[in-house]
Amino acid sequence: MAVPSSDRARRPFLLSLSLFLFISAVLVLLFLFLNPSPGSVAFLPSRVSASAPSTPSPQQQNLTPVPTRGSPPHSQPTGPLPTANAEASQPPAAAEARGGSGSPGADDSSGARGVEADGKADTSVAAAGTGGDEEELPVSVRWQTCSRMGRGVSSTDYIPCLDNVQAIKALRSRRHMEHRERHCPVAPRPRCLVPLPSGYRTPVPWPRSRDMIWYNNVPHPKLVEYKKDQNWVTRSGDYLVFPGGGTQFKDGVGKYIQFIEQIMPAIQWGIRTRTVLDVGCGVASFGGYLLDRNVITMSFAPKDEHEAQIQFALERGIPAFLAVIGTQKLLFPDNSFDAVHCARCRVHWYANGGKPLLELNRVLRPGGYFIWSATPVYRQEKREQDDWHAMVTLTKSICWRTVVKSEVVNGIGVVIYQKPTSNSCYAERKANEPPLCSKTDGSRFPWYAPLDSCIFTTALSSSDERNSWPVPWPERLNIVSEVYFSDLPLNWSSIRNIMDMNAGFGGFAAALIDQPLWVMNVVPIDQPDTLPVIFNRGLIGAYHDWCESFNTYPRTYDLLHMSNLVGSLTTRCGIIEVAAEIDRILRPGRWFVLKDKIEMIKKMRPVLKSLHYETVVVKKQFLAARKSFWRPGKPASRSG
Repeated sequence: MAVPSSDRARRPFLLSLSLFLFISAVLVLLFLFLNPSPGSVAFLPSRVSASAPSTPSPQQQNLTPVPTRGSPPHSQPTGPLPTANAEASQPPAAAEARGGSGSPGADDSSGARGVEADGKADTSVAAAGTGGDEEELPVSVRWQTCSRMGRGVSSTDYIPCLDNVQAIKALRSRRHMEHRERHCPVAPRPRCLVPLPSGYRTPVPWPRSRDMIWYNNVPHPKLVEYKKDQNWVTRSGDYLVFPGGGTQFKDGVGKYIQFIEQIMPAIQWGIRTRTVLDVGCGVASFGGYLLDRNVITMSFAPKDEHEAQIQFALERGIPAFLAVIGTQKLLFPDNSFDAVHCARCRVHWYANGGKPLLELNRVLRPGGYFIWSATPVYRQEKREQDDWHAMVTLTKSICWRTVVKSEVVNGIGVVIYQKPTSNSCYAERKANEPPLCSKTDGSRFPWYAPLDSCIFTTALSSSDERNSWPVPWPERLNIVSEVYFSDLPLNWSSIRNIMDMNAGFGGFAAALIDQPLWVMNVVPIDQPDTLPVIFNRGLIGAYHDWCESFNTYPRTYDLLHMSNLVGSLTTRCGIIEVAAEIDRILRPGRWFVLKDKIEMIKKMRPVLKSLHYETVVVKKQFLAARKSFWRPGKPASRSG
């Protein structure tokens, strides 16, 4: 059959077109596989893009680490990871926030870099602000949920610096609780998003939350069974209920607090004694009930077999912090607390040359009290009495005075010591053991610093003794401007706790002192050391490096406030990693507030939009962002 002349004329054109398309496809594939950056593969299906190798850019490889005060030798920064602008190598199309980023690094079996929950890229549009200001588009960040964190680690409760399974396995010793200390992942730093527990909902509001919380928000039943005879916590339907009991609180924590005041009226809860450190706090009922006395307590315990005790405390709305007295100093300045409390806290104070008690001596204010309620105080068994005699010897050697040792009441007893207000006693000791600290003992800054084996002396002369204690609360606070409270478009009635990420002198906390909330004042390690002033004002706080994860569980704060920190912070680590840590700490439906230059706001806002935060800029110096219930692969919403 003859071929029509018109078909013969079209054949060269079709052959040319086919050849052109084939060559174009080959070139595109070569480009992608030779340059597999997140920006160049963002439009590919997630299963393809996830297989792209995660390699540092040349700029990353050539960066020189920026040393910071007290940086741990095991986690030196290796240069900042890519910022949002570096990762978004091409402008995002329309207002589209693309989902998850590349695969975990080759040496990262924990999944901390993020593994998508369903293997699908999220392509929904981030929520837009409503403030009438100029809108920045979300950056093209492929957020992923955390998974495969290591044996025994729940992804919903992931704390990067305390759940580094590989680093903990490599420890040579656990004798002094080394495995409960911080072991932060080095580059690549975690940037995954912690998933929500199944059935998570908006927390029970304060003050009701002191006594009951949603079980599904902290679904850990172990303590219910383990402490069922001590009234720590019970399960009642959808709730966990906290009756106010404890190992030493036989008649309830309220009567225990009254008992301490009865045997030593000088404690003057809420007047002379404003700041308290509660060691091995359990579910923090002691600190929770002291709030009624105008006392703010920093309750702390390690992340250990007492499952989620600090998470319970924070969900209840009580100040709490994950820490352990092991081989390193607590993250508080010298002479911070008016009193320290230990009720069966399971710390051997005289162990390791008495270093644990020397650490309490360091953070206790001169003239402050140590309240010890433990079995060696009142039991007569040989082991208990051996512990008691060791404690007597140690406290005398550091010049602590026994103020009162109570009779046994309802099966418990208490001894209260007082730290000296001057150095005169140390010079009168027969033996210089433990020795006094000197300048040759190194920096006093506690960030990743080993425990002292010497006595930290007071800086007061005998003539200063009567003036050494701060004025009574609340005069010591010296309240400042309320500009934060009046200008920020937030629902303050739903805020129970705040983390001020760069607290300065505590002005933000001071402005909110009349509100029914508490503030964790954080002083970054690369900023001026103002934490002693914060404690002198009757507030609480800790040191931290925001290039690492904070010692708290996920979803434990209602408001995170950052003031003038983005610029200095992002010279050492990536803004993506900082945003991931903010998102980890913040509860869904709650707020992050940034006070900074407009240039820094424009840097942070697109990253928050990629997380589906609702954002608004106020007066070109405040960025208010509300976290949704969105997680990768799931729709954004404002409720659970």
